[in-house]
Amino acid sequence: MTELFTMEFPAESIKITKLFDSKDQLDEIRENSPEKAVPPKVKEVYGDVYFPEPPKDRPYTYGCLVFSMEGKIGFPDSPQGPLIARQNFLDGEGALADFWVLNMCRAYADAAIMGAGTLQAEDDVTCHVFDNELAEQRINHLNKNSIAPVNIVVSFDGTDIPLEHILWSVEALDKWIGTSPKGAQYLAENFKKPHKVFGPYATFDDIDIENIINTIRESKDIIPIFATGTGDKPDSKVLLKILRELGIKRCIVESPSYIWHLLKNEDLDEGFFDYSGIFVGGTISMGNSNPFDSNVHPHAEILSVGIHRNNFLYTRQRFKYNVTKAE
Repeated sequence: MTELFTMEFPAESIKITKLFDSKDQLDEIRENSPEKAVPPKVKEVYGDVYFPEPPKDRPYTYGCLVFSMEGKIGFPDSPQGPLIARQNFLDGEGALADFWVLNMCRAYADAAIMGAGTLQAEDDVTCHVFDNELAEQRINHLNKNSIAPVNIVVSFDGTDIPLEHILWSVEALDKWIGTSPKGAQYLAENFKKPHKVFGPYATFDDIDIENIINTIRESKDIIPIFATGTGDKPDSKVLLKILRELGIKRCIVESPSYIWHLLKNEDLDEGFFDYSGIFVGGTISMGNSNPFDSNVHPHAEILSVGIHRNNFLYTRQRFKYNVTKAE
């Protein structure tokens, strides 16, 4: 068994000063939220955070990511995402606050989606709540039934998933995989951990959801592999529908490529996007090879902006789709 790593997040060091709140929109979200109170540490460090009820056909989704000031998500010579915050040498506590925001978003989530590339780049990455206070408040104040969200790894064809990664040995975490039929076949032949393939499902109508629920409930030691789509192309809409039916109401997305994919599919609701006061350059950014059209693209409404010293910005954004040019 591998223990979950924890660390200290002193509230007085990481407290984020609010610069702006979109009061009307945040009030609307609070009124439609299943939560009626904010965990004490969230209120102390970040302020009020509520989420609305999820859609009926998928979880409520939000991306969590840190950017350089010009929008890069990795250094060309060392592409690990956390370095964008960590290498801000002017404000180490601001970098800690950025990581805490990620932990806050995990605390509210029922599931966390990460890409296979993240596992390749970070050999010890797990999506759990590193702050013990938050982990406790996740259960006591947010009424979660586990100390961490389900860790979901997504991959096109399964071949890029590190099958010996430490994540698969952490007994305290529930682990699921989403991939294509081709990926599921590869994993069925090569993954040594106890697992079960569900699918392939080309559409949601193909799914016996009761069978999935009963199998997972009765076999807690297996890692479910959900095969959706056709060939080597998984279908994220089918996967999200499965997650919703399995009780996942809120999902943090930590994979930059999957964040962009959900934006393309109009299935990303919000982004907790932080900005580290450094400049990076290069080409490592979201959507650099899959841009939007100048006339058809998502829009962001800023829900809140916070600052740590004068080196980090912390934004919460809500996405709007099908916005047309005003006449």
